[in-house]
Amino acid sequence: MRLSLALLRFAILFGSWCHAFTINPSSRSTRKLSFRHAKLLQSTPDSEENSDLDPSQLEWLQQKSEMLQQEQKEQEQIEAEQEAAEKLSGNVNVPKTGISINDEMTELQSTEKFLMKLFPLEKNGVAAIQTVTTDTASDEPMRYLVPLNDYQNDADSDSEAGDGDGASTPEKKFAMIDVPCYSEDLIKQMKTFMGENGSLSHILVTCRNGIHYDEAPAVYVTRKSDMDAWKEAFPSTNIIMYRLDTPRDCKSLVTQSLDGYGPWALDVETGQFNETGRPLTVLEWDEDIQASVLDDGEMPPDDDDEELEDAALYTPEAIKKRELDKEILAIYTPGHTYGSVTYIFPQSKLCCSGFTIPVEDIRADASAAGLPRGAGPKLDYSGYLTTNTGGIDRQIESARHLASVYNDRFEVVLPSRGPPVSLGGYTAQERSRILHDMLSEFAELGRVYDALGIL
Repeated sequence: MRLSLALLRFAILFGSWCHAFTINPSSRSTRKLSFRHAKLLQSTPDSEENSDLDPSQLEWLQQKSEMLQQEQKEQEQIEAEQEAAEKLSGNVNVPKTGISINDEMTELQSTEKFLMKLFPLEKNGVAAIQTVTTDTASDEPMRYLVPLNDYQNDADSDSEAGDGDGASTPEKKFAMIDVPCYSEDLIKQMKTFMGENGSLSHILVTCRNGIHYDEAPAVYVTRKSDMDAWKEAFPSTNIIMYRLDTPRDCKSLVTQSLDGYGPWALDVETGQFNETGRPLTVLEWDEDIQASVLDDGEMPPDDDDEELEDAALYTPEAIKKRELDKEILAIYTPGHTYGSVTYIFPQSKLCCSGFTIPVEDIRADASAAGLPRGAGPKLDYSGYLTTNTGGIDRQIESARHLASVYNDRFEVVLPSRGPPVSLGGYTAQERSRILHDMLSEFAELGRVYDALGIL
């Protein structure tokens, strides 16, 4: 009878062991011993309560326990490796440590590697600054290095100064259009191009899209432009851009913030731009005028249709007369952005239009020399159309005014997208017609994009 009870007890215990060690293959949970098995492991074959068990059974149980503990360590190591891989992949929504979300985003965000190349153009002493990336095709706009003085006159004066003994070479001043990616190699290329007596006197920003940032816009990441690095490299340079397009991190670096409707012309002595058009004025309304305008809906006193006494001073002809012999003209051309500006160099016959005049074309019959046929805007998601933030209608209005009023002041268009377009073989009226044809096509395509909901 005693032997039967011992066999029955062994059968029950053996069944419980088998149940405890039955493992679901699809389960990733850590396998653990039951309380009874752990108690058995702590006991010895000589103990009174386990005196009827075979020591070989306890030895087998001990080996099984060691195997489970080893598997548990391996599983914990696998989970740690998966967590580290997930963190590096950027799939992090909530910080798993005590650091902030901003720290994790900054750590995980990758930056592109930009390569800068400066190559001189054939005419006018201009150099183009091209930005390319090592990873993907770059959407960076084209920047330019433009001499402020007449290039031909500078070359003549250099040759005359070189003939005399002890004659000093006059200083050459250059303006850089927009802000490229900063690099020491580009600085060396620019200084070589400008010469020993060359200096960068101005950085002229056409719009906020012309300022280079190393990081793309992202949540929780504070971006910083390269403008501060350029200002540090050229401390005496004047940075000019329109007030509405000046990013917050660039406000302290901008030397002159343009405001109003312009246009403006550069004063060589002061290095500042002065308005040649009607100056921007601020009128203080009294309480009665405020009530009539805001409550009764009457027209503001400065927006009525009455002829101003000094209207003759600010006609397009009178403004252009005041702009004669000026080295740089700044024309307010909103549309692509609310603060877009076009810079014209009348002596060099150059127009740095930024994104205002859409001339880039990818068709096979288009000519980089600016033929009247085949010129038009680029048709892709990152072209002139889909990057427009100030309104296509406003941009068309600004560009048409530029082509109609200032067509006699430039022969070459230096756009932010696409190659330079030369219109020197045409008269001023023909240049105006060619540009208007480009703008008509641009407006038509813009309406199609708008109807499709692409903009």
